[in-house]
Amino acid sequence: MTALLSCRPNLEVTDLGPLVTFLRDVLGFSVDLNEEEMGLALLTHGPVGLAVVRTATPGVNATTACYVEVAAVDALHDRCVAAGATIANPLTDHPWGLRDFVVEVPGGHRVAFGQRLDPS
Repeated sequence: MTALLSCRPNLEVTDLGPLVTFLRDVLGFSVDLNEEEMGLALLTHGPVGLAVVRTATPGVNATTACYVEVAAVDALHDRCVAAGATIANPLTDHPWGLRDFVVEVPGGHRVAFGQRLDPS
């Protein structure tokens, strides 16, 4: 079996700028490539990668575009709130051992961020 090493969701938007800025300034992503003319930005935050792709008819998921596991979900939630981001689903502790929230990012996509709860 071939080992799967990473996954990079593509978030489609009509304008790269607002989403790239949000990902960089609020969520702490690094911009590895920003080709406005081509309509593509590649961003990373540690092992997590996202692509922002410009298109005239962006596809936006009805639920979430991706789920990102983080180490400090409460702090990230607070950063999003402080930045005025729309919280689509509030911080919630789930019986399956995750604490997470969903934020709506520029362009209408929703991204879930969660942390595993201590089982004790």
